[in-house]
Amino acid sequence: MAINCFRFFGYNTMKQALDLDMHEYRLLCEAQALKNVDLDYRIHELAYASNKASLRDKKGRLIYAKFTKLYDYERALDRLKKKQTKKKEMSPQLEAYKRFLAQKNKGGDGS
Repeated sequence: MAINCFRFFGYNTMKQALDLDMHEYRLLCEAQALKNVDLDYRIHELAYASNKASLRDKKGRLIYAKFTKLYDYERALDRLKKKQTKKKEMSPQLEAYKRFLAQKNKGGDGS
């Protein structure tokens, strides 16, 4: 979790990473995943625009007559949503971490 905070969210200290609760962390991860899909869309859009004239088959027809044949943005978003719904099922490690946080918030020592 902390590594992702440093790598993707611009966090600089462990305190910033540890102050996040799991809901906030998941929202940040979802936002980052959506940013990645948007960036992927822009990359494909640029590739399509720059190569549209030269991407032809042997008969001279355009290989990608429509941009959606090269990159389907809606499909990419749907794949991301499916992946996120699978991740919402809690792993045993996450369940243990949630129990630890609940005990910590109640004043326990976590052991």
